[in-house]
Amino acid sequence: MPTSGRMTEPRNYAPRTSGRPMSSEPPPKFNLELPTVSQHVKEMLPSPEAFDHQLGLLVQQSLPAPQSLTVYQPPVGAYDGRSEKLKALTNPAWGDTNLAMVLDPSNMPFVEAAKQATAKNHGVVRLGNIPFATKRSEVIAFLGRNSKILNDAEEPVHIIMEKVTSKTMDAYVEFVTLEDAMRAVDKHTQNQLSGRPTRLGDRPVDLQLSSQANLMKDMFPVAADVVWKGVTPEIQPFKPTEPWSNFKGFISAEEMVMLVKHVEVPHRSPFSKECLQRPYECLISTLRKFPWYMTDCITVGQRSAMFQATCDLLRLLLKSLDKNDDPVNLNKQLLRRVTKAAMECPGFTAIMKDDVAWIVGMSEGEQRIYGQPRFANSWRHQYALVPKPGMPLDVVEWYIAAIREQTMRDVFARPPVERRSIQDKALATDGYWGYFWAELDHPTGAGFDAMTLAHVAQVEFAVIEAILARSFSRVM
Repeated sequence: MPTSGRMTEPRNYAPRTSGRPMSSEPPPKFNLELPTVSQHVKEMLPSPEAFDHQLGLLVQQSLPAPQSLTVYQPPVGAYDGRSEKLKALTNPAWGDTNLAMVLDPSNMPFVEAAKQATAKNHGVVRLGNIPFATKRSEVIAFLGRNSKILNDAEEPVHIIMEKVTSKTMDAYVEFVTLEDAMRAVDKHTQNQLSGRPTRLGDRPVDLQLSSQANLMKDMFPVAADVVWKGVTPEIQPFKPTEPWSNFKGFISAEEMVMLVKHVEVPHRSPFSKECLQRPYECLISTLRKFPWYMTDCITVGQRSAMFQATCDLLRLLLKSLDKNDDPVNLNKQLLRRVTKAAMECPGFTAIMKDDVAWIVGMSEGEQRIYGQPRFANSWRHQYALVPKPGMPLDVVEWYIAAIREQTMRDVFARPPVERRSIQDKALATDGYWGYFWAELDHPTGAGFDAMTLAHVAQVEFAVIEAILARSFSRVM
C-alpha cells in the first residue's frame, strides 16, 4: 500500500534533470511533433512511407543517440562502431530485417528484471544473545576470516533488527557451504567444552547451526501464511474464513517508513541511537534477501515503498557524512554498501537505479558496470523490463528506436481529436520511447499499486511485441 500523501508509479518524469541539481522541473522533453508538418496541413496525414525519412530526421534531432540507431535499412558502410549483433540484425545484404529475427528470444534485448534474481541456499549459523550495538566487523572477527564466510561483497552478515522498534535481535551469518557452517559451530562447541566460552563484548554468545528458512522467517516477519523452503517461500492456500492470517506481502509500507524514521529521529529510537548504522544494514539485508523472483506475490506498491526508503536513507546518510556525525559507523564504506545493494537490486527498474545513481553522484562508467542503459532517466514507463545482461547497448537502443518510430506513426495516423488528446498527455513525459506508454494502459492510483510485478511484465512484453509486429510487418 502507498504511504499517505505519496504517489507511487507510474510517474511522468524523473525527479531530476541530467547533470543538474534536483528540482521540481521536468527534464527537457523530446519533441513529439513533426517539425516539417505545418499547422494548416496537420489534418492531412501523409502515408506511413512518407513519414519514414521525416521521423528519422526527427529522432536524430531530438535524441543524443547515434544516428545509425534510428535507421531500419542502413546504407552500406554505416556499420562502423556497431556491435556484431546489430550488424547481423540490420545487414542489407541479407534483405530486410524481418519480424522473426526481431522477436527471436536470442535477439530480444529486454528481460524481466526481478526474474533475474536466484534463490541461493548457503550454509547459515545463528548468533544469539549478542549485544544490541554489535557491529558487522565484530561478528566477522568473532568467527574468523578463515571460516569461509561468504565474500564481503555478498553481504554475508545479517543482524536482525525489528523494523518497528529498531531493537537488535539475533545475527545470522552465511557460509559458502553447509559444511563450512558446521565446522564453525563445531569449533565453538569445542571451545565451550574446554572451558573457553566465546564472547562478543561482555556477553557469552550462543552459536548454533541454523538455516535459510529461519533467516528468512526472522527477516520478513510480516509475511503471514508462508512456509519457507530454504530461501524459497511457499504461499499457503487462501483461507476465506481467516482473512487476517492470509498472505499480504513479504514486507509492509509501514515497516519501510519506520526504518527511515529511526534515522530521521534517533532520539525516539533508543536502540537505533546506540547503533546508528543498524537501519542501513537492515535495508541492505532486506534488498539482498528479498525473494524478488516471486513476482506474482510482489506488488508495485510494495516495491515502491522499498525504493522510497532506499532513497530516503541514502539522502540521510549523505547528510550525516557531510556533518561528520559518526565517522566510525556512518562512513563512505557504508554508503558504498547501501549504494551497491540498491544498484544490484533485481527488483528496481532502470529509472529507479538512475535516481540512486544521481543521488550518490555516480559516474556514467560506474552505471554501465551495474548494467544500466544509456539515457536510463528516459525509461519512465518500463516498470518491469530492463536491458538483457550482456546485450550490446546499440541493440537495445535500436529496438527502442523501432518502438519509438512505430508508435509515432500510429499516433499520427489517428483521427485529429484523438491524436491531440494523446499529444497533450505526452507534454508531461518523455519521448525517448515514443508513445509506448499510451499502449500500456495501466490503471492509476491504488489500482496500479495493487498490480503484481508479474502482471506488469506480461503487459510490457505484450505491448513491445505488438508494436514490433506492426513495425516490421511493414518491411517484410
